[in-house]
Parts: sequence; C-alpha cells; structure tokens
Amino acid sequence: MLHTVIDAGDCEDIEVLSEVASVDKAALKSTINSINPKGKTPITSSINTALDMVDENGNTSLVLISDGLETCGLDPCSAVRQAKETGVPFVLHVVGFDVASEDTTQLECAAQAGGGLFFSANNAPELSDALQTAYEKPTIPDGRLIIGATADGALQDAIVRVETKSTGEHVAGGRTYVSADTNPRQMPIDDGSYTATVQAVGVKGTPTFSFDFEIVDGSQVERTFDFSAGEIVIKVTRNGELSDAVVSVLRKGERTNVAGGRTYATPNNNPKTIKLAAGTYDVKVKSVEIRNAPEPLFEDVVVNGSAQTPLEHNFESGELGVEVRRGDTLVDSVVAIIDASGKNVGGGRTYTSASSNPKRMTLVAGDYVVRVSEVRGERRETTATVTTGESSSIVVDLDQP
Repeated sequence: MLHTVIDAGDCEDIEVLSEVASVDKAALKSTINSINPKGKTPITSSINTALDMVDENGNTSLVLISDGLETCGLDPCSAVRQAKETGVPFVLHVVGFDVASEDTTQLECAAQAGGGLFFSANNAPELSDALQTAYEKPTIPDGRLIIGATADGALQDAIVRVETKSTGEHVAGGRTYVSADTNPRQMPIDDGSYTATVQAVGVKGTPTFSFDFEIVDGSQVERTFDFSAGEIVIKVTRNGELSDAVVSVLRKGERTNVAGGRTYATPNNNPKTIKLAAGTYDVKVKSVEIRNAPEPLFEDVVVNGSAQTPLEHNFESGELGVEVRRGDTLVDSVVAIIDASGKNVGGGRTYTSASSNPKRMTLVAGDYVVRVSEVRGERRETTATVTTGESSSIVVDLDQP
C-alpha cells in the first residue's frame, strides 16, 4: 500500500506503507489513521511506484484512491497506457473520492487505459462499496460498452449509466468528457442484458438517450450519440383541417416541460417546429378548440442531431348549437354540457343576442345531457348527440313543457 505524504511541495514524497504480502490489518489500520495528508497529489508517480512492484509473472489488481487530481504536471493516463503497451500484467481500478465537482477525465482515463473500473465515492459507505466491487473483480470481463458523444461536430460531455435490465441494479457508469482519452468511453461489462442511459452535460434540457443492449460471449456494443440540436415538426388537425393546440415537450418519463408552443390554425405556425437538443422525449398535445378532447401523448420520440422528427395528430369533433328562447324571444341562460361520466365538458351564456344564442360548442362525438338554467328563471334538461364532422342544433323553448 502506498501513501503520498508530508512535504507540501515535493512531488516524489511517496511512502510504501505495506509491501505486497499478507497484511497485518490492525497495524495497517493504525498507520492509516495516523496519516495527516497535505500538499501535492503526485498520482502519476504513485502509479509508477506501484507498477514497479507488480509481479510480471502474475496478474495484479491495483486500486488507486484519490481525493483530487494530478498536481505535479504529469499524465497518469499516459503512464498507465505505456505500462500496458510494455506488457505489464495488471488491472487498474480508480476511486475518485469526493471529486464530483471536478473534471475527472485523467482519473477515468487511467481506469479505462488500465482495463479497470472507475468509481465515484462521496462518503465512507460509497467508498466501502467501491473497494468491495474492485476486490470482487480480480479479472475484468471481456465485454465492452463503448459510448461516444458529440454535439455540433465536437466531442460532448455526457454521463453514462448502465443498469441490469431485470433488476435495475447499477453495474457501470462514467463520463465521456470532451477528451479523446475518454470519448468514446469504454466500460467492461459482464455477459447479460442491460439498459443504458446517456445524458448530455451542460446542454439545455439535459437531453437523454436510453437503449437496451446485450453482451454475449464478451461481445462489444458501440454507440455514438449526437446531441446537436434537432427539430420536432408536429402538425395538428381537426377533422382534417389545421387546428389550434398546445404542444408540450416533456423529459422522457417525466412531467418536466422542456419546450413547447401553440400550433394555431394557420399554415404560418402549423406544422409547429420546435428546436431541441438531441435526445428522447415525450410529446403531449392539448386541443385549444375542443374542451373535452383527449390529450394524446407521443412517447419515446427520438430527436436526432441536425434532423427533423415529424409528428401528426388529427382530432375528431362535431359542432353543437343550443338555442334557448321563449316563443320568438331569445332568453339569457347558462348552458352546461354533461358527458357520460357526469363531467361538465362545455357550455356558457346564451345572452339574448343572435350572435351568441344559439350557444355553439365544439365537442368530441358522443351523447350528452344539456342543462339549461334561465338567468333568474327556469331550469330545463334535455339530451343531444354530436357526430364527427357534422354540425347540429337543438332548441329549448321554455314556453313549451
């Protein structure tokens, strides 16, 4: 076991606390508890010191634990890569402790170059779990998930998370960053069925791609995701004619609205074009013209970088006019339209003007109860049927029984 120690300005101040041999746990624990680390973080030199101790006739697992990044001007990833190229038999796992706010490219690259795993731990239990996992993997599986991320022709930082498809257990993950050392990001994976999510970092709406994959007999699965902006183009009609609706673009599987707008009923706005970062979204459409219309949800809409994704929905409706009068005189009243579930789905005031009486409403086809309440007067109830694409009217004459 190595420890980088006391001199705040010395990049070679590295101490071997325990040789490669059976460990006196009590003595080692006492030594570790007495450490007061400070100064620089010579990660590369520490790795080189550990590599000098590797048995060239065996296969050694190394675990690097660091609470910071290299501060001595060297490149730990390059050192690990060079050691692999010379044939040194080892696997390197890396644990970044409390480094979530930092760009850990060099640490993740070192793990990738060393054929091992990178773990991010923010507290003692997470550190313990990471070390346990590293201990249980003396050999690394041959299977690989390889994820590349780009945006607008450049490398894009993204978070990769892998879970088992059956149980949802987290088994691998990491960041691609914007370095060719880690983008594409390579992760060793055992044979099995998995679900992966790839989420862009620093892109409005935090777009995410999700996909299922299988590793069979140590196979490789490679995907590249382009987070360049793409477009959803959605056309909304009612009975085949352009129709006004509110379009909401939601983060996949959530209620979080990331974009949207109105289609209106004019060709200037309909189809509605919505620019989005590439990713997988859900799209909801709500009719402005039909009060009781269903709200269709397009699920798992994939937006690809620099491409258009077309969507289209047609609402079906009919028109109902309710005229309220006493003989030849129009009557001011309140009209309520009740559907089969008992819900009020339309209505309003008729007043006494021919411009508002009959009261006209756009409704989904079906049978309705029509309730009429004369202002400061009589109440009546009748029924009406609305047919798709047709206009119908009923007359409620309060002078008639």
